[in-house]
Amino acid sequence: MKKKSHASFPFWKKVLSAVLLTPVAIFLLIFLLTLTGIFGPVPGTKELSKLDLDNATVMISSDGIQMGSLGDQNRSYVSLDEINPKMVDALLAIEDIRFRSHSGIDYRALARVFIKTILMGQNAGGGSTITQQLAKNLYPREGNGGLLLVTDKLREMIIATRIESVYSKDEILELYLNNVSFGEDTFGIEMASYRFFSKSSSDLNLDEAATLAGVLKATTYYNPHRNPERAKTRRNLVLLQMEKYGLIEQDQLTEQINNELSTAYDRSAGIQNIAPYYKVQIQKELESILDTLKTQPELGQDPANSGLTIHTTLDTRLQRAAEDAVKNQMKQLQAIFDREIENRPIFGEEDPEVLRVWHQSESYKRLKAEGISEDEIEEILHEPVPSLLYTWNGYREMEVSPYDEIRHYLTFLNAGFYAIHPETGYVLAWVGGIDFRHFPYDQVLASRQPGSAFKPVLYAAAIESGRTPCDYQRNILAQYAEYDNWTPQNNNQEYGGRYSLQAALAQSVNTVAVQLATETGIEPIRKTARNMGINASLHDGPSVALGTAEMSLMELTTAYTSFLNDGDPVEPIFITKIYADNGMLIYEADDASKSDFIELPVSGGLEIETPFSTQPPSGIKNETAATMVAMLEKTVNEGTGAPLRSRFQISHALGGKTGTTQNFTDGWFIGFTPDLVFGTRVGGWNNRVRFREYPAYASQTALPIAGIFLQNLNQQDNLPAQSSNFRPEQVDTPYSLACSDTRNDRIKDRIRDFFTGQSSDEPRVIGEKDDDDERKGNIFKRIGRKLGLTKEKDKEN
Repeated sequence: MKKKSHASFPFWKKVLSAVLLTPVAIFLLIFLLTLTGIFGPVPGTKELSKLDLDNATVMISSDGIQMGSLGDQNRSYVSLDEINPKMVDALLAIEDIRFRSHSGIDYRALARVFIKTILMGQNAGGGSTITQQLAKNLYPREGNGGLLLVTDKLREMIIATRIESVYSKDEILELYLNNVSFGEDTFGIEMASYRFFSKSSSDLNLDEAATLAGVLKATTYYNPHRNPERAKTRRNLVLLQMEKYGLIEQDQLTEQINNELSTAYDRSAGIQNIAPYYKVQIQKELESILDTLKTQPELGQDPANSGLTIHTTLDTRLQRAAEDAVKNQMKQLQAIFDREIENRPIFGEEDPEVLRVWHQSESYKRLKAEGISEDEIEEILHEPVPSLLYTWNGYREMEVSPYDEIRHYLTFLNAGFYAIHPETGYVLAWVGGIDFRHFPYDQVLASRQPGSAFKPVLYAAAIESGRTPCDYQRNILAQYAEYDNWTPQNNNQEYGGRYSLQAALAQSVNTVAVQLATETGIEPIRKTARNMGINASLHDGPSVALGTAEMSLMELTTAYTSFLNDGDPVEPIFITKIYADNGMLIYEADDASKSDFIELPVSGGLEIETPFSTQPPSGIKNETAATMVAMLEKTVNEGTGAPLRSRFQISHALGGKTGTTQNFTDGWFIGFTPDLVFGTRVGGWNNRVRFREYPAYASQTALPIAGIFLQNLNQQDNLPAQSSNFRPEQVDTPYSLACSDTRNDRIKDRIRDFFTGQSSDEPRVIGEKDDDDERKGNIFKRIGRKLGLTKEKDKEN
């Protein structure tokens, strides 16, 4: 009998083998690639065993108040024992009824999904277990759709089985319920309970537990506050499932399913209200500090969940005073501004700036990623939908299009406030905006033109160059030919006579400031600014005198510390100490007198290091600093800062300067007491969002924030009393301040004007060739010189 050869193997069997083996090979390849982490992190059991959501890094204020955790998520950890068991039953009934019997993967659910979704084309859900959902929440997906969806599912299954091998079922439930999102930037059952029902998760009733369990399928669609009817339908489905699996009785179902959905919504619930903008800065500082430490491997890669205790410089008493001041003033200003723009909308239809914001939004990017056409996106942009809009009078529910919602938020005025100790550099208060949830861009760090709030830097440069507070400068309208005939004007349009430098600063006389800048020179002004810690670029030209160079509120306010600290600006300090989760001190802020790293003897192999700036600004002369304190005190007593005395009744030692920028775009006020320097700025999203009329000046916009802030401080008994006077060394100026504010040498001015061919009422042309000899004759020129009226170098002009 002839033996069959291998070649005679039936062809159909070869085809069948190829069909069966190819998917298996592909699956094995994808599985192996997934294990390598190429499609996203796949942590091992060792890493998973260290999961501790209740080990958040916490911040402590300088006055001993816990400011909340450093984590980004709005969450409060609770143990499973503290959660009402009804919540767990509701969760299991709707999400994973076989949770306690499977090992992380529910194969029956997967089979159901395969048959109904793949073969029958029906939507049978995703089939993910609670453990898989926990894996997804802990290690989020990095892609959307296609092969990435398959690899993400596979990755979550692998992680889920590893989680199950490390934790008990109750521990997994506790991790899940404290980590899952309920929408509205609310994470965990405790925060969700407070957000939607104003109670702890331990106090939830059956109806409320079923409602929250139902939210998890689609947190926006089933939001019980915004979409109560949908949430009610979903709640009833949860109740039906609970009855089906014997978790509640039939009579309970009958009673609950007919109840109307009732919420006790609290938008602010769980929000960490203490200095949210400051918290962002603390995160940056912490990362910078940890980069210098040799302990990062011990701390792990997630400082926010490393159990650190961070002692900060912020004083919650000053912070509350600042937040209250910003809130009170900005609420009033916005009401006035809304009336002003009611009949002249700032942003029209198809406004390029509104469209630019839309194209940068996550909503637009998500629609593009989903393959939605531009025409369809355009329809979505202008289609009204139920929305919850922030206003100063609370949230308003209304139907508006995404386009109109953007316009709504762009027309808000915003403000920043910053306070620092002038000797230690401790940052004591930080308000980065009117509401962190809707306006996260930090106004303390935003670069804007400071206007006349920069003038003290100019005057300090002039004094450094040899001028004195009682030097007189002519108040003349001048036109600068080299700079496109730029003609700076005074706010009151009054010209003539002479001002002492201290009076010109107090009254913010622009013509004098610009002349002073041209005589002092741009390089000495730049040098003084740098010595005071200002790194902003100062352009050439006399307009720098009026604060046209952009800088941040933090930068300029910190520069003012030079005046109170013997001429030396301080380096802002945010963190004083850091303790590891075992209580060991791993960082302590350096003393200003030290110039390198300090190493403290500690146990456990952790080294304490403190970074120190190797090239601090050199500062200004202490006599210049003291002179500026005296001049800026005069500005508050008699000049543009006088409303602090008259309107707000602030009687203690105080100095400061207002600044109003071109076209009333921004209003600034930088002020100081003997032990505090503070600054505030009010402005809009861009230069189109501004007042056209009252209240447009900084004395009406920014200064009142400072006034309310100081009033708030003075009303607190537990704060040190503000000093009645500056300390002697802070005002120890060698210059006399006993001189009149103005001087009117009318005869001398008229003769000078005659021989120069110009008057105080007409712009004096600066920078063009003088043709007085031709126009008036050499004889008059010589007479003028004899009389001392046309000296080429006039000390007073």
